[in-house]
Amino acid sequence: MSHNIGIIGCGLIGETHAELLEQLGNPATHYADVHPERAFELAKKFGGTASTADEILHSSDIQAVYICTHHDTHTPLVIAAAENGKHIFIEKPMALTERDSRAIVSAVEKSGVICMCGFKLRFYPLAKKAMTLIKHPTLIVAHVLDKRWPDDSWANDPIKGGGNVLSQGCHAVDLVCELAGSKSVRVFAEGGNLHHPSNAITDTLSMTMAFENGTRASITIADAGDSPVTSKFSFQMMDGERSLHLHDRLMQLDYVTPTTEQLFTDALEVGFLEEDRAFLAALTSGKQPESNHRAGLRATMILLRAIESARTHQPLSLEDL
Repeated sequence: MSHNIGIIGCGLIGETHAELLEQLGNPATHYADVHPERAFELAKKFGGTASTADEILHSSDIQAVYICTHHDTHTPLVIAAAENGKHIFIEKPMALTERDSRAIVSAVEKSGVICMCGFKLRFYPLAKKAMTLIKHPTLIVAHVLDKRWPDDSWANDPIKGGGNVLSQGCHAVDLVCELAGSKSVRVFAEGGNLHHPSNAITDTLSMTMAFENGTRASITIADAGDSPVTSKFSFQMMDGERSLHLHDRLMQLDYVTPTTEQLFTDALEVGFLEEDRAFLAALTSGKQPESNHRAGLRATMILLRAIESARTHQPLSLEDL
């Protein structure tokens, strides 16, 4: 079954989804961007029509929209899409504030549309493999470490992008919650602005999470510099006997037991492809995907409370998420 899909936001991420939707046999039909020439370029490259965001949101011919715009614009676009009965894919993070995150959840649940957040890490084959190898970890140690972002990057703007911790940390938080396989109950963190004094953002955060099943997790997020051995993304899991390390941009998994050592590798990064496949499957089934608006709310809220914990030097509850 093919679905008519509009893409709002035709930068690098919008183009990535357009390419993968074509690869999956369900190319987008409409494109919109605040810079109209970008929409025309994607329409020419992949076929379809260059439109405006308003036209996509109100067209009766379009069943679903991808929202690939700056983070601070997600909420009004999602609300408009939901009110017009459009199913929604939102690039991460879903939103940067509690108010916006809860407004999205309210709009989606009131309308009953399908909503998916772009947490690609959980869709990597080796991430799913890790969940089968160690189902009940006692300890998870993770990081998302990147080279220093330019001060004038839109993603480092406190309003448009929120900085590295909010913009990319949601990837780590979402996957750690999935690896733990349990409800988060508490967070404590230290961090602050260590590298961007001209930007009102948190750029470095080291946080500890507790889960209902007893799992403990440590997550470090920063644009303090690339990790030369493990790469940008690193996730380790232990259960007292077995351990594993998911790294090399989640294309390598080292698994160690008391008697064996195994290495699993993937040749390509397929997180984007598999999340788009999952979204199309959700459109066909009519069921909410695993990476839905509630997962988006959880990731943003955990980070916001971790940032507040770093400010106050006090642990904060996550029981309500």
